[in-house]
Amino acid sequence: MTNDQRPTTNGKRLSITNRLLHKSWYAEALVLLIAAFTRFWRLDYHSIWFDEAVSLRWAGMEASFTWQKTFPLLEDKHPPFYYLGLHAWQRLAGLFGLAQSDVALRAFGSLLGVLTVWGILLLARRLSGRATGLLTGLLVALSPVLVWYSQELRMFQPATTGVVWASYCMLRAWQADNRRQRAGWWLGFIVASEAALYSYLFSAFMLPTAGFALLALLFSQRITADAWRRFAAGVVALAIAGALFLPLAYNAWMVNSNEGTPGQAFADLGTTLGQLLRIFTIWRVDWPLSFVTAALALFALLLIAGLGLPAHKSTSVDRIWLLLWIGTPLLIGNLLLSRDQSVFGEDRYFIFVAPFVLWAIARGIVLIGQRWRVVGWISGVVTVALLLTALPRLWTPAMDRENWRAAAAYLVDYQRATPDLPSTVVAHVDYTHDALEWYVRQTFDFATLPIFFPYGGTLTPEQVETVVAPPLQGIVDTGTATLWLTQSHLDGVDDGRLVEGWLNQNFPLITEQYPAGIKLTGYALQSQFAQLPPLSAGAVYPAAELVPGLTLAACEVLTPRLAAQDAHLHPPSGWVHVRLWWQATGAIQADYIASAQLVGPQGVWGERLYRANEALRRWPTRSWTMGEIIRDEVDINLNPTTPAGEYPIMIGVMDSNGQPVGEKVSCGQVTID
Repeated sequence: MTNDQRPTTNGKRLSITNRLLHKSWYAEALVLLIAAFTRFWRLDYHSIWFDEAVSLRWAGMEASFTWQKTFPLLEDKHPPFYYLGLHAWQRLAGLFGLAQSDVALRAFGSLLGVLTVWGILLLARRLSGRATGLLTGLLVALSPVLVWYSQELRMFQPATTGVVWASYCMLRAWQADNRRQRAGWWLGFIVASEAALYSYLFSAFMLPTAGFALLALLFSQRITADAWRRFAAGVVALAIAGALFLPLAYNAWMVNSNEGTPGQAFADLGTTLGQLLRIFTIWRVDWPLSFVTAALALFALLLIAGLGLPAHKSTSVDRIWLLLWIGTPLLIGNLLLSRDQSVFGEDRYFIFVAPFVLWAIARGIVLIGQRWRVVGWISGVVTVALLLTALPRLWTPAMDRENWRAAAAYLVDYQRATPDLPSTVVAHVDYTHDALEWYVRQTFDFATLPIFFPYGGTLTPEQVETVVAPPLQGIVDTGTATLWLTQSHLDGVDDGRLVEGWLNQNFPLITEQYPAGIKLTGYALQSQFAQLPPLSAGAVYPAAELVPGLTLAACEVLTPRLAAQDAHLHPPSGWVHVRLWWQATGAIQADYIASAQLVGPQGVWGERLYRANEALRRWPTRSWTMGEIIRDEVDINLNPTTPAGEYPIMIGVMDSNGQPVGEKVSCGQVTID
């Protein structure tokens, strides 16, 4: 007797309630609502990153071109189907003016993530009963790794959706009452399989899995002529799916046959299984090790129970089904370690197995509950609570891969504040700078804020004067005032940071910002002026001689409003960026550098950062000529506990020994939120 067939007791009212719940889809709808909530929650929290920018590049091209370039797997290691789907979705979003919206584009993956929950719920419900199906759906809805990849513009979650629905369609095709229904479900199996296979190559592990599952269905019942007919239909469907995949499989074999470092089959099997269990459940939590160990021990016990305990029926097809859909891909993966030791190298590689692992855990909870009700309820509540508690970490700066949105926002804000001092950007990024342009181009076009991508391949020290210097010098010769260098993914490309080194040798540094995965460095290409250029609207003109001959002609607070704490550019503190304009109004007898503080009634709440390559170190004040104006930019590092309010910025000078001399003057105010 299945979970759906248990009789009701305890009176007429309870019986009616149970029947209503049984016949309704309220519980299933609630699970899907939870899945939608987790997958659509804060879709724009994380920036588009390197890999997502690659997806957007292919999706932005014509479909025929994308197929032509990605199907051979030469210019991209992933097949074209996801890119084509994202292409169509972006076109659809464009009809509503949302083609550049992070939220609108990521909604594609979120919808597929909800579809995954729906598919695994239906599959588990049909094989393991309604209680297990609902709990499976809930666990998959709350799985951090599945939520994360539902919100990412990559093919891993869509491939998982295809695998789950291929499994479901196979089961429904086998159970169909007539040939017409059977043909429809087998067609669904083929479509779902190809969607997975042509999105992500590791999905190929599902083909042998499906073959074993078909054999399991045949031998799970009395073998009759009808069973053989069903089996034959399945063989035909599998053959069609395999034949359609064969051209892509051939390309993958030709491209990857000579790549990868061989390892040893089944190497570190226990460690690998433990890592996968963590990936599929609590994933990247920052809990104490003892707590993580206890949680994984619980999940392991429930998984073993789900895969090992028989149900209250003559044959446990669901247990065999789970063993095959979990075990076969992992078996193949461990065998492939002999060809490539990185088979299990990334968290995302086997996430298409995660729904089945969570189904096995849910099955274990329900079966334990049938034997020991209290133990089952406790384990179920704790399991759901663990996943629920692990979810919030997804939307924290600790999970940032590359924060190109923060980098672009800094560039955009700087350019807005100083439109008369033009900037240009050198994107020194391995392979693509699309993620940076994705955000900058929403505000500025190339004419206003150019972005150059002059370097490709590996840079060596011998190439500094022949390869590194010429394009940089060309940018300098255009007359731009500020150059921004963004650096990311440079290991093996510019290990010596030669581009940054050339700029450091030739120009003063104005700031360094550190968004996740990126280094953003600003250089003043124009530092010496005969007269003040047009300044920002909030500029202050103290015209104060702080020491003999050295006058602070003007200053600008380019970040007039900010928070005391910063989670994205340079945690944990906010930085006030100030641009100072110094003038030699007489003979300067010593070398000075600027001091800058944020001052409040209770004392100093921010001190400037000192850098070896700043303007007043590169241009010592004793060397200035009369009337010369020097541009100098500094960052003031705030105390992260600075109370909200308005604070003056006080500017002074220090001598070569770091001792303050002369007067201090106000350079405007900053509002701390």
